[in-house]
Amino acid sequence: MALVKDMIQSKYLAKGDFEDEQICTIKGVKQENLGKDDQPEELRWVLYFRDAPVPKGMVMNITTIRVLEQAFGGDTDHWVGNKVIVYVDPNVSFGGKVVGGLRLRIAKQSKAAPKPSKEEQEALDDEVPF
Repeated sequence: MALVKDMIQSKYLAKGDFEDEQICTIKGVKQENLGKDDQPEELRWVLYFRDAPVPKGMVMNITTIRVLEQAFGGDTDHWVGNKVIVYVDPNVSFGGKVVGGLRLRIAKQSKAAPKPSKEEQEALDDEVPF
């Protein structure tokens, strides 16, 4: 038998594309027209990942944009290469109904340890008296 999630195809990521939360690396951001043929143009920002379970973009809402801005800054070029956790939030509402949807939170970023300052290095080089 067919699954409903397989019957309804979407050009963009949906909650059915994620069984569990997943760490994804941001590949880029692009503005796209989500309007249908018989509807007026509807430009929205779409976030793309290198390692999503399916090669689709995630349509961003204001909450998602603000989370990314707070974590990585206002220049979307600085978002690329950073990791986020994409997960299904059952409390997402749309059109006045609670329908569930995708959310993201920031994953811990692996960073190289900063080099110690000259003063810190000199303090580390001092002999420890016993």
